[in-house]
Amino acid sequence: MTSPISWLSILVIPLLVTSLFYQASNATIEVKADQALLDSICQQTEDYDFCMSTFHGDERTAVADRDGLALLSIAINTDTVEATIDQIPDILKTLTDPQDKYRIQNCLTDFSDALVQLRAAYTASSAKSYREVIGFIADVARKAVDCDAEYKKSPPIRESPISDNTLKE
Repeated sequence: MTSPISWLSILVIPLLVTSLFYQASNATIEVKADQALLDSICQQTEDYDFCMSTFHGDERTAVADRDGLALLSIAINTDTVEATIDQIPDILKTLTDPQDKYRIQNCLTDFSDALVQLRAAYTASSAKSYREVIGFIADVARKAVDCDAEYKKSPPIRESPISDNTLKE
């Protein structure tokens, strides 16, 4: 069974929270993303290994400070949402059931809305408006859950064809 652990909650929320406290207590000191910083952030997530591998897999991590990691996590999620949006037209072509077509079109709308919210979150994070970012990110997470729920709330119950992009087991 898939549990709704959004990729957003894994990476972004702990970064934003730590950035809020970091900004208030240490505004003039810049700390680069060393192993200790990544470890402290990823320990706050639901999937430590996923968090660490995601950051280690992106070359931008090495030059990012704490605020840069918040931007990077939003950018990584933006890339994921864009890739998902790009997959949906091809998925739609393979579907024959009108209900499945309806569902995936709703997911496309959800993900298009999420992309707008992620871009706004990136802008707000750049301005260090972290409370604003949290609101945008919460909206994005709801969109991912809404898409998955399209396939669970009424028959025929199925797994979303994009659940690998939106939810982790």
